[in-house]
Amino acid sequence: MRLTPRDLLFAAINGALIGILIPFIFSNLAVRLPVPVVVFVPLLAFLSVVGIGVGYLLSKIRPFFFQLSKFGLIGVANTVIDLGIYNLFIFMSDVSSGYLIAVFKSFSVLAAIVNSYVWNKFWSFEKKETGNVGEEFTQFLLVSLVGLLLNVGITAFVVNIIGAPAGIADKTWANIGGLTASILVLTWTFIGYKFFVFKK
Repeated sequence: MRLTPRDLLFAAINGALIGILIPFIFSNLAVRLPVPVVVFVPLLAFLSVVGIGVGYLLSKIRPFFFQLSKFGLIGVANTVIDLGIYNLFIFMSDVSSGYLIAVFKSFSVLAAIVNSYVWNKFWSFEKKETGNVGEEFTQFLLVSLVGLLLNVGITAFVVNIIGAPAGIADKTWANIGGLTASILVLTWTFIGYKFFVFKK
């Protein structure tokens, strides 16, 4: 594997996407960004490029680090897409608990799944063949569906069963539940995509 300008461009695009969506999440949580948005977006694009460069350098020690750095960046972008759309629904409806949380999370995870498929297929795992796209996408959907069920189930459990501890706002707790689920499901999706869907 080698580091190409395409890798740097794709890293910057993902970083910029993260930078564009995070302010919406912060806004819903009433948290201010540490820097203005006009600085935040290019800063995250730059840091993403640096992260991919570090992953490439580490791949000289262990080859999978380069692929893992791409997958990790895509995973962060997917998490931000997931939480960004999730927060948009919470913001628009002013609902932060109950059965609608599972509905919101389902839609947000589906958007992240589509994003994940495109980036992981063509960049992270570099599976460019298109001959068996139907079978491959079916496998991708199966792995992602299990991830979706885990993600929604964990989110609903944390938000509705455990519930917000005293002193933590409902919207903040809804985000803690959503983020916890996304982080826990990340390992499942990496293993499933690498060894089941995009295996070479």
